[in-house]
Amino acid sequence: MRELFENNETIILFSDGLVFFALGFAVWLHRRRATRLRLTSSLIWLATFAFVLALGIWGYVFVPIQAETLDPGAIKVLTVFRALLQMLAFVLLLQFGLRLLDITRQALIGLTALSVMWFGLIVFGNAWLAEIEGWSVLEWEASVVAMSRYTILIPGAILSAVGVWRQREALGMAGLAGIRPYTAAAAAGLGLYAIVGGLVVDPATWAPPGLGNQADWLEITGFQISVLRTLVGLSLCVLVVKLLEIFEVEAAQQIEALDRARLVAEERARFSRDLHDGTIQSIYAAGLQLEATTMRVEDSPVRGEIRRVVESLNNVIDGIRGYIRNLARPEESAIGLAASLRAVADTHARDASRDVRFRALGIEAAGPLPPEASHHLEQILREALSNSRRHGGDCRSTVYLKFRPDEIEMQVRDNGCGMDLEQAKAANGLGLRNMTERARRLGGRLTAYSEEGNGTRLMVSIPLDSEVLDEPPTDADVKDKVTV
Repeated sequence: MRELFENNETIILFSDGLVFFALGFAVWLHRRRATRLRLTSSLIWLATFAFVLALGIWGYVFVPIQAETLDPGAIKVLTVFRALLQMLAFVLLLQFGLRLLDITRQALIGLTALSVMWFGLIVFGNAWLAEIEGWSVLEWEASVVAMSRYTILIPGAILSAVGVWRQREALGMAGLAGIRPYTAAAAAGLGLYAIVGGLVVDPATWAPPGLGNQADWLEITGFQISVLRTLVGLSLCVLVVKLLEIFEVEAAQQIEALDRARLVAEERARFSRDLHDGTIQSIYAAGLQLEATTMRVEDSPVRGEIRRVVESLNNVIDGIRGYIRNLARPEESAIGLAASLRAVADTHARDASRDVRFRALGIEAAGPLPPEASHHLEQILREALSNSRRHGGDCRSTVYLKFRPDEIEMQVRDNGCGMDLEQAKAANGLGLRNMTERARRLGGRLTAYSEEGNGTRLMVSIPLDSEVLDEPPTDADVKDKVTV
């Protein structure tokens, strides 16, 4: 059996690379699909990891074949490039895991910069050691790949497994409960890859002996670790393909939402016409009749009462006209949304005598807003600020509104005493539930974090890459007030 695996090592390595290439290609085909879930929007990092890793694995097939035709200098360059490809793949897997975690953008940038710095430190640190110890280029490669497996691949695979596991709740809230088992299996596969891909390393000069060393592994087990890595990669490929069904389900949900929005728009237009042509005209006619009655009434007090009734009718007409204008409101805009949310924050600060700070970024980069974005985000912000006042004590609230070409992100933070979110959910409170439902109606998600003594942070993310329906035209206002 050992001879069989040794004689077919080239085929095994090629199959290992092919499996990861297929994984990356499957995800790459869906890279332009719109999605509101963090899991599917982050899969492009997993796809890039798989592509780069496949090239690095295939290097172990390609470089030995070219050794007979290329000069030694070129082979050394190819060997270095092969090592760098594998290290880059591990960094990309780490990025995939980081993007699945609930961390701030600043923390993400900082950890990314740290991983790049560590990448360079491994490369140049081992180059310095190779110069001192007199390593060959193959020994240098084995050392940098082994070190990157220990320090980059293992944390990256574990973070990815934890991040994928945590997305199960988001899938359930999005109506994708049927895909949750595949998510759990994919998390288990990534955890297993941390073991077979990170703990068993190339036989570097400092690598430990035993099953953690590829050479000793082959001697003890009789087959290459590449066989296990291929099987784990194949299982991940199958599971990720199942996860890609999320795009199909989301597309069906978006089509359904567009149809529902079209029906609502048509109904709003019909309702506006009925109010204008029916209700307003009836009230106007009643006002004219009252006006005619005043001509026949000599009692001055009665005439005054009728005038007040007519004024009330005029106010009702104005109110109905305003309602009609709201039914046929113009297209939402990023500038208008920022202004309305700032007004909500300022009003709360004034009425509640609290320190509320507001900041909007990237307005010029925003894509088209979904219908009713202003309405729902205003209500979410009001509820969040009210919760901060009730549960946070005397504290400062900060509202960050960030626009991107494909997303709106609103964060509401305070530095108060915090609250028990699990207890709030268990108490069937309507506030958090209503805010979550409003975010869902806009195709987005809402997450909340709170610790006693460390304040509360609420984050709403709304995608902007979906089609926006045209609103029905506004009926012309008529100046048909009653005058007495």
